[in-house]
Amino acid sequence: MAATVNLGALTFTADQLRSMNELVVKAVLESPELSLFHELATGIKNDREIGIAPGTLGLMGKAAQGCTPVADTLLNTIALKTWSPKRIEVILDQCATDIAASMAKLSRKLGVQVNDLTGTEYFAWILAMLQTDIPKMILRHAWMGNTAANNHDESPAGVLTSGVDPDYFNILNGFFYQLAVIYGTTPAQKIAVSGNSQATRALQFSVLTPTLAQTALNDVVDAAPAVLAGQADRLLLVTRSVAQKAYRRLQELGMPYKIELQTNGFEVSQWDGIPMYVVPLWDEWIAAYENNGTKLNNPHRIVMTAKSNLVIGMEGTTLFDNVNSFYDQKSRTNRIEVSDAFDVKILNDGLVQVGI
Repeated sequence: MAATVNLGALTFTADQLRSMNELVVKAVLESPELSLFHELATGIKNDREIGIAPGTLGLMGKAAQGCTPVADTLLNTIALKTWSPKRIEVILDQCATDIAASMAKLSRKLGVQVNDLTGTEYFAWILAMLQTDIPKMILRHAWMGNTAANNHDESPAGVLTSGVDPDYFNILNGFFYQLAVIYGTTPAQKIAVSGNSQATRALQFSVLTPTLAQTALNDVVDAAPAVLAGQADRLLLVTRSVAQKAYRRLQELGMPYKIELQTNGFEVSQWDGIPMYVVPLWDEWIAAYENNGTKLNNPHRIVMTAKSNLVIGMEGTTLFDNVNSFYDQKSRTNRIEVSDAFDVKILNDGLVQVGI
């Protein structure tokens, strides 16, 4: 059985590291709270229809008529979408013999319990990392998911980096997939961001100048539907590649701007009075998982919508909060299991404007 974490690079001696807590853990990006820019819908245990009314009766009001007046013909079409929660699980197995040659053996129990790693410092260390990784996993599926996901060098060709397992992406259709369907049907809801179409990764980042990053943000805001501009919870979500160059343009112009740090160092600022959230995890995932070896798949992205339009539907009231860890005496396996089901939906297709 393979170890959950390969500690083979650390040669174990009696006077080396004495505790898992002495390990230097590499810095990683953490996920923002899901509720920061998503609406959360609870109790979605089965496929459930979502009826979306337009909120208006449409065009009305003609000249007054005489006798036997003809009533107005009003078209009020209800849009229909369907919640289809998909179950996702994480299973990690660990045998005590896998860590017997590493410094992790110092945390093992004694006697007949030597194979039971639950409750040990080593297991607590694994669980702590899991608590950081689960929110990122949820966000990755929510945004990068595509049920037809495939590697760029496979047939049919997808956008995933060669060697990346599509099973980590093909469970549900995420927000980027849904946005592509929307602007594929209504091209006016998409603004081309300079750099994305370039032939190499180097050109993708050099062509997007600070001026063009500022222009892209302004163009997305200016092209947004009027009804979106009027939403109290409107927001911008952008890759760090766009935000950093736009900030540089403001510096060149001597214009003030303010960056606030939210939980986990997550950045939020204002653009045209609209809250703008920088999502560096998008940059990280695109570089790692949507790289064909020559260029990245649209590394510069801007999404303008309303928070209430980005909905994550879940079975209960929380997601992946219950972690089950146990030791099986017969197989001498230590297992960690996490499982939950959710889906994501853009409720109103008209409340989005995308730069990509």
